[in-house]
Amino acid sequence: MRTWARVLLGCVVGTLLGTLFPAESRAYFLDAGRNFDVRVRAYSQLGILTENSERKGCQPVYTTVNGKRGPVLFQNDPRTCPPKYSAGTLAQHRNFYNPEFDAKLTPYLNWMGDVQGLSWVAPDDFKFRFAWWGFYDGIYDYLDPLWDSNRRSLRGRLSQSDDPGVESAKFQDENKNPRHILASRNRINELYVDYTKGPVFFRIGRQAISWGEADTIALLDVSNPFELVNGAPGLFTDVDEARIPLWTARGTFKLLDNWEWLSSLFLDTYLVPGPIDTTVPTTPLVGGITPFGPDQGDPQWNLVIGPTRRQVADQNTQLHTVVVDKLPKNNWGNSRWGARLTSIIARDYTVQGWFFRTFNQQPVPVLQNLAAPRLYGDKIRYQVDNRGFRTPLCLNRVNGIGRTPAGRRCFNKTPVVTTLEHRLESVIGLAGTWFSPTVNGIIRTEAEIFIDEPAFIPTRQLNPRTQIPAALRRSPLLNDNKKYFNTMQKADYIRWVIGYDRFFFFRPINPSSSIVLSAAFNNSFNLSEKGGKDYRYPQTKPGYFLQAQSGVIPRIAACAPKTGARNNPLCVRAVPRNFEDAYQYEGFFQFALQTDMFHGKFSPRLTFIADVSGIFVFQPTGTYRINDNVLLTATWVGIEASRKAGPGTFRAHDMLQLRVTFQLN
Repeated sequence: MRTWARVLLGCVVGTLLGTLFPAESRAYFLDAGRNFDVRVRAYSQLGILTENSERKGCQPVYTTVNGKRGPVLFQNDPRTCPPKYSAGTLAQHRNFYNPEFDAKLTPYLNWMGDVQGLSWVAPDDFKFRFAWWGFYDGIYDYLDPLWDSNRRSLRGRLSQSDDPGVESAKFQDENKNPRHILASRNRINELYVDYTKGPVFFRIGRQAISWGEADTIALLDVSNPFELVNGAPGLFTDVDEARIPLWTARGTFKLLDNWEWLSSLFLDTYLVPGPIDTTVPTTPLVGGITPFGPDQGDPQWNLVIGPTRRQVADQNTQLHTVVVDKLPKNNWGNSRWGARLTSIIARDYTVQGWFFRTFNQQPVPVLQNLAAPRLYGDKIRYQVDNRGFRTPLCLNRVNGIGRTPAGRRCFNKTPVVTTLEHRLESVIGLAGTWFSPTVNGIIRTEAEIFIDEPAFIPTRQLNPRTQIPAALRRSPLLNDNKKYFNTMQKADYIRWVIGYDRFFFFRPINPSSSIVLSAAFNNSFNLSEKGGKDYRYPQTKPGYFLQAQSGVIPRIAACAPKTGARNNPLCVRAVPRNFEDAYQYEGFFQFALQTDMFHGKFSPRLTFIADVSGIFVFQPTGTYRINDNVLLTATWVGIEASRKAGPGTFRAHDMLQLRVTFQLN
């Protein structure tokens, strides 16, 4: 109750202080000529879960209790069950701030026009922009202690590295500290100059580029990466706030003003130099340490070589799980770039065509092939604590287990490494927009082909049999002579959207203002799903918890029926049916209605998403404007799904978000 009172009191006090701002919203100009101005947008948002966690898929763990070793089910232990939370749990108190500074520098460069040799580059317009992006969230300080408890108890190592084959294999990669990712972060969001001279425009510096549709959920707008640690962009976080800027050189060139049926022809290009910037999204954190993470337990207990289906063996005694974001190396080969042509055809049709190279938004997992048990047997081990951190001291060892000076358990272990892969892919796109008198609205169409996008096939990327030493597999015990090698799979996709926008009046609801309708049908088709390829999502299905389990394997005598294969760690395998199926065709409808009421004081919005496979998202939002500087917003995100895919990954994460926004603009 003290937590509730503290958070709500902060929101109330913040609202009262906000009303002291003048009723007229304006920027602060720093000079008489109004060439320099400062703007600020900040908000405080409280998130409250409105649904209990999904508890299907609990499995017992084989451990020692009261001196006896056997399978035990711990209902609240992330080793055996998905993370637990309840309706009413405080899930977020995000305090976000976004100050901006703009400068019009053209008046200070007029002298260039009078200098011989410089007049031809004297700008018609020259601007500078700087914007900061930062937040603090009290999730680990004063919200429900569940999140901090799960953070402290996490044993699987979550890390990132541009060379996991060397760094992760020695527990020397960079730890993904939840406090630095989820509780507090700051960055330069924009820092660029604009230069305009005749038909040429350049923007150089840190910026974001948006090509493609991005209504509610960013599906085709992928030229820039999006932050994923707070769920799918557009559900729990604003799309623009989730967009990650990059150090970019952008140029726009006007090629044609007007020629017969063609007008306003522009060429738009950009380059993100790989030696400078290869930023990719941070993968959502698992283990119940955040309300926005997938319902997956501690990876130390449910990945790779074990445990078996009945959890009668686990990897904890010798091996340690490392799940590492594989960061692209900073080189020219990892540069992102693109070119786009846009024009108006026959006065009515806005048409665009583009090609760009970008990194995949969603990383795909690949279990590394070097058998960790063999390395352990070869005494390639490292002294670590129970979180997978290297430690120089391990005191008072008994049976190989000791204590660090801080009191944590420590041992000699070998890492089992799973990389989360980001690779460059090519995107070809075409879009057209026009007003149709027939339907009295705007028609939006767009299609994109994604070439060589990283995809996921469990048996080819998470096959745990690569972790059984080859000598043991080929021995008479197993007589398994197959060559197992995990490698990242790719696929080609065509994705397209057909949208419809219009304004209309419905007097019984709003007699004075129009209602805006935005509707779209989004589609995706996997061109590579043929020849027996079975593409899946990396998430396990509802009711399943393990990504690898032991069982009968044909043509392996030790794993035949009636041999105890279900409880034999040497019979471990990846089971594709445990993972969500990525259908060859996927599609969903998206509707949004918005209007202004009470002379613009109140703006309700309703968003509804319906996936043809049984995923539904309901998101009503209401914003009340106290004055131009203070806004109150309430949003509820409700997700109902039979699949853990797309928005359905966050089923049972329904949340009410209450926000107080302060703005000076």
